[in-house]
Order: sequence, then structure tokens, then C-alpha cells
Amino acid sequence: MAKKNKMKPRELREAQKKARQLKAAEINNNAVPAIAAMPAAEAAAPAAEKKKSSVKAAGMKSILVSENKMYITSFGKGNSAVLEYEVDNNDYNKTQLSSKDNSNIELCDVGKVNITFSSRRGFESGVEINTSNPTHRSGESSSVRGDMLGLKSELEKRFFGKNFDDNIHIQLIYNILDIEKILAVYVTNIVYALNNMLGEGDESNYDFMGYLSTFNTYKVFTNPNGSTLSDDKKENIRKSLSKFNALLKTKRLGYFGLEEPKTKDTRASEAYKKRVYHMLAIVGQIRQCVFHDKSGAKRFDLYSFINNIDPEYRETLDYLVDERFDSINKGFIQGNKVNISLLIDMMKGYEADDIIRLYYDFIVLKSQKNLGFSIKKLREKMLDEYGFRFKDKQYDSVRSKMYKLMDFLLFCNYYRNDIAAGESLVRKLRFSMTDDEKEGIYADEAAKLWGKFRNDFENIADHMNGDVIKELGKADMDFDEKILDSEKKNASDLLYFSKMIYMLTYFLDGKEINDLLTTLISKFDNIKEFLKIMKSSAVDVECELTAGYKLFNDSQRITNELFIVKNIASMRKPAASAKLTMFRDALTILGIDDKITDDRISEILKLKEKGKGIHGLRNFITNNVIESSRFVYLIKYANAQKIREVAKNEKVVMFVLGGIPDTQIERYYKSCVEFPDMNSSLGVKRSELARMIKNISFDDFKNVKQQAKGRENVAKERAKAVIGLYLTVMYLLVKNLVNVNARYVIAIHCLERDFGLYKEIIPELASKNLKNDYRILSQTLCELCDKSPNLFLKKNERLRKCVEVDINNADSSMTRKYRNCIAHLTVVRELKEYIGDICTVDSYFSIYHYVMQRCITKRENDTKQEEKIKYEDDLLKNHGYTKDFVKALNSPFGYNIPRFKNLSIEQLFDRNEYLTEK
Repeated sequence: MAKKNKMKPRELREAQKKARQLKAAEINNNAVPAIAAMPAAEAAAPAAEKKKSSVKAAGMKSILVSENKMYITSFGKGNSAVLEYEVDNNDYNKTQLSSKDNSNIELCDVGKVNITFSSRRGFESGVEINTSNPTHRSGESSSVRGDMLGLKSELEKRFFGKNFDDNIHIQLIYNILDIEKILAVYVTNIVYALNNMLGEGDESNYDFMGYLSTFNTYKVFTNPNGSTLSDDKKENIRKSLSKFNALLKTKRLGYFGLEEPKTKDTRASEAYKKRVYHMLAIVGQIRQCVFHDKSGAKRFDLYSFINNIDPEYRETLDYLVDERFDSINKGFIQGNKVNISLLIDMMKGYEADDIIRLYYDFIVLKSQKNLGFSIKKLREKMLDEYGFRFKDKQYDSVRSKMYKLMDFLLFCNYYRNDIAAGESLVRKLRFSMTDDEKEGIYADEAAKLWGKFRNDFENIADHMNGDVIKELGKADMDFDEKILDSEKKNASDLLYFSKMIYMLTYFLDGKEINDLLTTLISKFDNIKEFLKIMKSSAVDVECELTAGYKLFNDSQRITNELFIVKNIASMRKPAASAKLTMFRDALTILGIDDKITDDRISEILKLKEKGKGIHGLRNFITNNVIESSRFVYLIKYANAQKIREVAKNEKVVMFVLGGIPDTQIERYYKSCVEFPDMNSSLGVKRSELARMIKNISFDDFKNVKQQAKGRENVAKERAKAVIGLYLTVMYLLVKNLVNVNARYVIAIHCLERDFGLYKEIIPELASKNLKNDYRILSQTLCELCDKSPNLFLKKNERLRKCVEVDINNADSSMTRKYRNCIAHLTVVRELKEYIGDICTVDSYFSIYHYVMQRCITKRENDTKQEEKIKYEDDLLKNHGYTKDFVKALNSPFGYNIPRFKNLSIEQLFDRNEYLTEK
């Protein structure tokens, strides 16, 4: 690996400063969402106290500009925007639009936009902050303000059919574009995972998802010969059908919670296959929509294609949502009868039916999660300060039940009824500047609540003993389950876009579901607020969306629906029951021969034998491997045998262990090592754990007793800890590489989208095809710099020249291969092949790019392979990634200089905020 220079403190500070500036620039100009990986070492660093910006703490939400007027908005309820002031930018005359008594902010100097908030908002003294006036940015006219890529005009025409002299429409547009970017990442990963389940090697050679299309019915897919399609398309469908059937036979769809019904009824089996086909075809269609600029073609319209295809696809979406609610509602009352019985006894004045509906809303729809503050945190503060009784060990076995009831009463008996109290708390939290202030606000609120709920909490605790719970569990619940039918109908009557998002969650784990839905909810909520402001009597600007984006007129409804989707998706079981394929994957990842036969697996795990206690090993493997979310993730994105081989690389394992907090390493060491020397240094402890992971073998676990006592139980617990550590380390490695790849997926998505936009305004691009040469956009914009609308390239001559050098150091074949490797997560697939050659492992960025560069320089079997790549010798000689090679590969992104730099320079890449695992 090329020797890396150690940065001096001053240089490091400058690099961090530049990273923040570039991050800010990119956020305002075609931003990349924060969805990539932090090095494990950084993830483990103690978190500094979070500080909120003074502008946000003052309650200011945004500054909007329309023609010669500036509008200042504040935060209202939830994420809503309240119009506070209108300022005439000609004479700075200000008009207060909100009620003075209820105003969140006070505008002072309108030229500099000085804002104050005072002690009446809950603080001891007034605070004054100032922010820039967006109408006072030198060198930019109002028509290009905030539009460094020069695409504002074209985007407005695409989304609204005309241009505007404001910054409101473009902000709304970028929220929509953010939706497409985030979907591009998740759909790319889903397609890769589904292809990976086939276990056939190079996914790019058999991407059967690419030929699944919602244009074809299931009948056409299973019998293309009877269709009117061309012979080429028929052949592609036949190949995809073959792979589809192969995927079904692997039984690995069980990892996604999809399981063929156990019945001899061929109609039920065929209905299952039809639903799975619909799901995969919709995923493939979404990928086409978010990865290729297909403007003007309804079939590629992300927001309406589901309404324009054969109804059989919508029937599948209906089925999936209805099945989820049927599963939730079935036995809901019986399953929660202990808690419901207690609540009926405690909540005098409420009808029993109403209590059941309220508890359903709390457990299933989780309205309490949408308050803007945490009920759970309030309860924790109350118990930490006053509820010492409830910390007693006697409640350990019922603590979850007890806390759930406490949270329900806080929500139902107080905040659900006293809306003003909740809004007041949200307001105080919003004005807090630091974590300490926020904690103090929660503590004050908890003190106020304790007097109101102490008796209720003690009443709950009095019922929290085994005898009472046992008796309540035996009691008959004389309530009709149909009481929840209306709740189900109201909740499941979703738009098909929302149902489609729910369908995607089948292929995601819990954290992915939470991250995706949280982001989507935030974006739709923002869009709803922009439309509200634009339609207000004060602003009153045209906001008629073009045909392909009419869905966003329902942003309020979709925000509410996605909140439901987030909750019901997280309640679905993560995987089907263990199958022979799953046992094979589990034994393989633990280090057994990958060529082991099915009969041998059955013999080892005694799958065909019956008798009490005979399935101890089978149950141990099921509980500690197959049902581990870490294991499921690794099977989805990697390969069991290859993961076992990667684990033998101590350098890589030590790097990942270096990112796990010291306290956690101490616990792992004590749990995993048979005779731990707790006085050893942390370095020694990490080395010992790395050695254990390197040498892990199925033989270490084959004699574990599931029903163990004494020494055998100690051995079982140690085996569980070792497996947990091993799966966690491998998961962190793969997850972070997937997340690094996500940033490049977004860059590819934006490149393909922006190319289509630039083609509309730059004649020199009209006849160009991006697939022929992915450098063509950056190259053309650099050549046309003087008359290009792209301000980044106009204003940064030095950086533009650097980009031109990088373009010349690349070629069309290299960048095309790079694009395909990103789209197919080739780095994750080929990790085992090249990771052993890397000299120094010090960041996920370095791992990713070394493996990527080896993949790019890999010689193909055919004779068409291009001549040796310029950087190949340095790559092989230094055993580490080559920085100039990274920049050459990223030259297609050179038209957006902030993105190009953030993706090409390790110090800038790693200083951004990423999705991390703790």
C-alpha cells in the first residue's frame, strides 16, 4: 500500500473544516444523504455532547425567497412550518404573519437576519443569533441562488412545468430527489441480495432480476411462448424463469420471511409463487425507475407505475398488507389479555371496548412514537428519580410488561388528552441547545408527572407477581375479536405507493427498515410543509405538480401511512422456520466442509430422529446462529464459505475489533476465553479474540449440550459468546463495506439522472450515450466551462483542471466496469479473493478501494480484455489502493466537485456522518 502521510493537527483541522464545507455545499446542491460507513474505530469513540445549531434552537425552520420577498418560518407542531415574517428585500420592511403572543421567533435586523428568543420560552436569559440573508450572496443572481449545478431551471420544468424566481420550488424538488436517492440504495442492495441467494458466483453474469418486468403478467412470465413478445425477450424471460425456479428451490427466501405453504394443494403453492414473482418484478421495476433517466415514459414513473400495470400486482400488495394485519389482529385480545384486564380494572370511566382499541393503537399503530418526544424516556426519568421500588429484582421477570403498562397510561391518560402539554414539552426540547439541557427538560417534566401517576404506577406494580398474572392469563376474555376489524380497515386502506414500500421491507432487516422509513417519513413531511406554505395566502405561489408527481399532493396522507408501515413491518417475524438449507449455511459459516451432504447434515443434527433432548445441537444452532440477525445479514450479502475464509485474516479481524468499545472487548474476552487473564492489556485481549475467530471451527460446538448444567452450561455459554462475537465482527465488516458502496450507488444514480437533465440544456450532449462512456458528462462540462450552467466548474478553475487530469487518466472501459461493480456490490462479493493481499488495513475506505481496484484490473478469460491499466503495477507492488486510481475512477462524478472530493479523498470521506453499528 502506498505510504500514508500522517496529518499534523493543523492539517487535520483544515481537512475537517473543508469536509464540513463540502458537506454543506453538497447538501444544498444535489446532496448525498448520510448513508455510508464510519470506520469502526471512529464509531467506537466516546460521543461528544451534541450541540444544536443556534438557528434551530431559536425555532427558525427556514428562510424562503420568492421574487423580492423573504419569508421566515419557524417550527410548529411536529415538523410543521409556521410563517412568522414577510420581509420586502427592497426596503427591508417586515410584516409579522403570526400572532405576536404565540410567535416562536423575534426578527430584529432584517438585513442580517438577527433573531432572538427570550426567557418566556423557558430559559433564564434572552439569546440572540444571526444567520445569513440568502438574498445577499455575492456573485449570484436570484435565479441561480442555491443552484451550483445549474439544473434549477430544468428541474422546475420537469416537476412544475415552468420556472420560478424563488428558492421554494427547488427545495421541494430536492426533497423528492432525496426519496429517489435513498430508494436507489435500498433497491440496489435488495436486488444484489436476491441474486446472491442463488449462490452462483459472479452476480453480474446472471442478474435475472434485470429481466423481471411489471409489463408482463405471471402467465407471460411462466409461458412467454404464448405472448406477442419478440424472440429475444422471450429468451430473456425463459432464462429468468429458470433462475427464479432455482431461487425457490434453495429455500433461502425463508431468510426474508417468505415461506412456501406446506400443503399438497397445488393452487396454494402456485399462488405463493405468483406473489413472489410479483414482489421481485416490482423490485426490478423500481430499480429501473431510480437508476435510469426515463422522463416522459409512464412505465418508468416511480410514483405512478404501480397504478398503470396489470391489477394482479396490486392484488399481491393488498394481500401482503391484509395478511400482516390479519396476523396482528388474530388473537390480539387473547395475546394481551393480562395487560388489557389490568387496564380495564384501572381505567375507570372507560368502556372496555374503548380500552382495547386504545391499547391496539398503542401496541400496533404506535401513535405515541409520533409525539416529538419520548414517553419511554419520561418514564425512565421518573423511575430513576423517584421509583426505586420498581427497580427491585422481584420485577425482573415482568419488567417489560410493567413498563409497557406505565408507558401506555402516560400516553393515554395524559398526553393523548392534554395536547397542549405535549406541544409545550416539544417546544422546550426544540429550544434546548445541548444534551444536558434536553436531559434537564425531561427531568423537570418527569417531576411534574410523578405526582399524577405515582398511584397508578404502584397499582401496576402490585399486580406484577406470578400468581396474579397466572390467574389473569387463565381468565376468559369475553370480547369479540371483530372489535378490531374497523381498526384494521382504517389502517390497511393505504395508497398503493405506501403498500409498495411495505413490500420492500420484506427484504430488509430491522435497522434497514427503520432507517428507510424514517427517511421517507421525514421527506414526505417536508414536502407536505412546502406545499402548505406555497398555497398559503401570504406566499401564494403556483405549485401545480406535473403528471408524474401528482402523488405528492397526498404527502400528508402518505406521511401518516408510512408511519403505520414502519410499525407493522417491524413486527413481522424476521425469518421462516429453520430449513435444511439454513442448517447448511449455519454449519458452513461455522467452518464445516462446504461440500457436506444433506444426509450428513441430518445425521449431525439428528433431524430425522425423535426423542426428548435429542435435538440439543439442532436447537443450539437454530437459536444462536440461524435466528441471529447478524447471520441472516451475512447470508443475504455474502457467502457462508467465503465469510469463514475472510475470518482467517487476522489483520482484518483486528481492525474490526479495534472499532468495538474497550468495555465491550472486556466483556467479550471474559465470556469467550476459557481462562481469561483480565490483567492483560486490551491489545492482548483483542489479539486473543482475533485468534479465536481465526481458528473457529464447527468442532468447537458439536458437543455443546442445549439442556446443560454446571460445567457443561459454562461451556455452552462460552460457545454462545464466541459465536456472537464471530458473527458480529463479520457483520460489521460486511455492513460497513455495503454502506461505503451505498455512497457510490447514490453518485451513480445522480450521474444518470443529471445526464438526462443536462441533455435538455446542452446541445453537445444531445447525441451522447452515457453507457458508452461514463466520463462524457464531466468531460463535456469541463470543455464547455465558459458557457456551462455549472457554477462549480466555472468558479473552481484549479479543481476543474484536476478533474480534467483525472478524466484523462481514465478510459471508457475502466469507468464502465467501475459503474457495474458499484451496481452489483462486487467488492462485497470478491472480498475473500483480494483482502489477503492488502498490506495495511486502517479504514473501510482503504479496504473497499483496494478490492475495487483489484476487481477493475482483473483479467477476463476472453481475448477482448483491454491493455494493462495505468495504475496496475503500483497497485500490485504496494498492496494497497492507489489514490490517483480512485480519482480516475471517480472522474465521471467530477461535474459535481463537492461530491467528487468527498468520494475521492479518504480524509473527507471518513469525516462525514455515517450509518454506524455500535
